[in-house]
Amino acid sequence: MWQVYLMMFPLGIGIAFYFRAFFRRVATTFGVDVSKKRMNIVAWCFGAVIGVLSLNMFSFTTIAILHLLALDAIFRLVNFIIRKSFGKKYTDGMGIWKKAYGSGAIPVLICLSLFIFGYYNIHNVVRTDYTVYTEKEIGDGYRVVLIADIHYGVSVDSKELKAKCDEISSLNADIIVLGGDIVDNDTGKDRMLEVFDILGDIESKYGTFYVYGNHDRLYGQGGAFTPEELSSEIESNGIKILQDDVVNIDECLTVVGREDRGYVGEGTRKSIEELLNGVEKDRFILTLDHQPNEYRENGKAGTDLLLSGHTHGGQFWPLNIVFDIFGINDAVYGKVQIDSDTTAIVTSGFAGWSFPVKTASPAEYVVIDIKQG
Repeated sequence: MWQVYLMMFPLGIGIAFYFRAFFRRVATTFGVDVSKKRMNIVAWCFGAVIGVLSLNMFSFTTIAILHLLALDAIFRLVNFIIRKSFGKKYTDGMGIWKKAYGSGAIPVLICLSLFIFGYYNIHNVVRTDYTVYTEKEIGDGYRVVLIADIHYGVSVDSKELKAKCDEISSLNADIIVLGGDIVDNDTGKDRMLEVFDILGDIESKYGTFYVYGNHDRLYGQGGAFTPEELSSEIESNGIKILQDDVVNIDECLTVVGREDRGYVGEGTRKSIEELLNGVEKDRFILTLDHQPNEYRENGKAGTDLLLSGHTHGGQFWPLNIVFDIFGINDAVYGKVQIDSDTTAIVTSGFAGWSFPVKTASPAEYVVIDIKQG
């Protein structure tokens, strides 16, 4: 953990200086003489406290501080532009704007509203529907339900999960896909047993299929449960684990489940080309991969539909925009047409990682209707 604090230390110093200036601006707006030594000490103490609180990059406090800093920085820029644009008019007037800006109230209120919305959003799991068309012969088509990134214990309890699973059971799905990160390093063993007991009761025509996420096993090692205990519990509830496995569901549908690309266990995962070698390409090929990557390879290999999670839709705005700009993954959220024959869908997940707040995208389960046409 000390390595994390060391890495965050330069950022913490910058944050301390920024919030010292923030304190002085707010104090000046309310008529406090910040030139006095006592007030200068208070300003430095305020900045130092905020800087120290921001050193743990995995804490919600740091997330809140960074949001407030970003929002206030935007308003500083807006104020700079207004001051330069209006010149003397700004100096002699515009008292309402100057008080609103100086008090810091606007970014604080926006930040507070954003987190209230995010708390409601992550606790209000919605259904998101997509339709995918194919020219392949698939009869009456298929209905697939995708659930990923529950990170059980962050925001969903057993009562809420059971209610959603009952709702999903009523949808007459052909298969259920669990796209990984159902549990993580904060999920105790009792909760791990509980979540798969509930998920195993979801009804569908051909059953439930599971691919591991990057949190499921890596964080379980040496923790509340072992990878072996995890896999045993999953399978004991009638859920089929796919680790670089290919399963023919019926005469038209093939499901490919990838090993997670981030897993550092024994061996490495096979390429999609290896997995699809020998699979008849007139079958509809549904590939499951926790992390939305290798889009081009999937298109070339013959995948018709690729389902992923992992990104949480960015979880915190504007991380979703940052992820898109820098190409952190091949996609962040939603339906993407990889090429004329290959579609990808990335769910933002049933919940999110570590923090019970989600501002960038909905908490959801996904219903995909695959139709011929």
